[in-house]
Amino acid sequence: MEAHSSLKGYSIAGGRIRILITLRKTSDLRPHEETVAEDLKKLVNALRENPVLRHPIIADRITGTVLDGTHRLAAVKQLKCNFIPSALVDYNDPQITIERWFRQFSGSNLQNLEKDLMQLDPRKVSLDECEDGLSKRRWYATIEKPKSYLAFPVRSPDPYQMVQDSHRIEVTARKQGARITYQDNKDLETGDSESLVMSTIKLEKKEIVETVKKGKLFPPKSTRHLVPSRPLGGGVPIDWLQGSDFSEAQSRYQEFIQSRKVKRLPEGSRVGSRRYLEEVFLFE
Repeated sequence: MEAHSSLKGYSIAGGRIRILITLRKTSDLRPHEETVAEDLKKLVNALRENPVLRHPIIADRITGTVLDGTHRLAAVKQLKCNFIPSALVDYNDPQITIERWFRQFSGSNLQNLEKDLMQLDPRKVSLDECEDGLSKRRWYATIEKPKSYLAFPVRSPDPYQMVQDSHRIEVTARKQGARITYQDNKDLETGDSESLVMSTIKLEKKEIVETVKKGKLFPPKSTRHLVPSRPLGGGVPIDWLQGSDFSEAQSRYQEFIQSRKVKRLPEGSRVGSRRYLEEVFLFE
């Protein structure tokens, strides 16, 4: 691993992608998804109980678009922080990709949910037509049931509207009391063969950046960014981030992060209770 410091931050240059660890003003960062109120509340309460931000967020170094850490950014803002540790990357790097989260709906009221979904005039299609139509954006979402498939035709070519329309299906499912789990594939949970699986369109980077520039936010879990290198650790006290002098805070943070030992862990390593599919740079 090649790691060196610079005037602008701490650069890790030996990974699959270049990462610049630095302090950024919270006002310069641009989330692209809404937060989940319950998750945000839990995080704010946890930071109040243990006022240390453990990991940097990940953002594009040019536009400030946040790829990972939307809730952390919102939480530190609630705690009156003006700065946040950030891992800056080049969003245009082809090694950074975007996938989807699949929604699995389960519970005792699925029949009522299906009745509600039929009011949206879906088309009955084949399994092959599901993914083909999503990739060509004929549908904004599909629902896979045991041995049958529903596709929901797009109402607008605007990707933001497509994602909003698919989110309404999720909102409808919640109103019917369905249990919703997010998965990185379509595999049903064991013993849940009666569940429904919703697939959505896959957003593109330029669509995300353009939407952020317009001041709009996609619904939660609209994207699943895959970043091949992830920095972890180097936690800092919240009160370091609440000052008003950015230069002073940045110098303090840079001196702190330079004092940490950095360990490179290969893909598939476990840190704490989580296993990471990407390589990890752990600041100890």
